[in-house]
Amino acid sequence: MEVEVPEEEEIEVMVSVPVEIEVLKERKVPVTMMVPVEVDVPVEVDHEITEQRAVIEEVDVTVPVAVEFEEMIPAPPCHWHDVKHSHDIRVGLTHTHHHADN
Repeated sequence: MEVEVPEEEEIEVMVSVPVEIEVLKERKVPVTMMVPVEVDVPVEVDHEITEQRAVIEEVDVTVPVAVEFEEMIPAPPCHWHDVKHSHDIRVGLTHTHHHADN
């Protein structure tokens, strides 16, 4: 008689049974922090502007005007006296001769 020796056998069998597995995964998540910050904000500012405009305006002005006068000029002296005369004249002075044609 022959003796049968049992052989070891592995069989995989797929069973449709719900299985729950717990998995731990490490993830980095961003964190929001409130930090005070200084910010320059544009502001509407009113500026006062002065405008200068030329305006034509009539003005009375007193202007000096040259005035001419006619004046009789006496006859010029005939010469300086450094010569002796027959009439009474001092040396160094001027004199005129009043002639009949003047």
